[in-house]
Amino acid sequence: MDQQSSDALLDADIADVADGLDAVGAVLRHYAVRGVFADYRMERRKHGAAEYNFGWLYGQPFTLTADLKHRRLVLVDLLPAVVRDSMMHKELRAFLKGRAAADVPEHRRVDPQLATAAARLRDGVVSLELTLEGEDYEYGARKIINLAHELFLFMNEYWADYMWENFRLNME
Repeated sequence: MDQQSSDALLDADIADVADGLDAVGAVLRHYAVRGVFADYRMERRKHGAAEYNFGWLYGQPFTLTADLKHRRLVLVDLLPAVVRDSMMHKELRAFLKGRAAADVPEHRRVDPQLATAAARLRDGVVSLELTLEGEDYEYGARKIINLAHELFLFMNEYWADYMWENFRLNME
């Protein structure tokens, strides 16, 4: 399927959404149809929440949760073995904060009027959280995926040893 046909399917999916969970699902399905994600699946939960699972970067399994009540999207347990207030943890937080700067290109920027990104550390594992200011779940889904990709590029460039130790990635 070519890019234009794929984009048309996404537009049709989003036009038919019943709620924010469907909007998130349409965006993620679009990535799956294009072959970016493998083994995509969605499970609705109670009270306006859902869990989306897929294989992505470096063949790793990813879990994204959506919570409509709190207008929050979270890529759960994204980075293991992170020590609170370590240099890496501080740089992760600074990197995410920097994504909202006015000089960041629009396609890489998290518009602070639309969303706020944060690294949530719990039991040594970082989850990437995007809290929406409104209810633009299509924006949120696209942005958290793009942000995770940018974060992994950042980690590969500045924390290659960490990426090797935790993901067995080539350091070249």
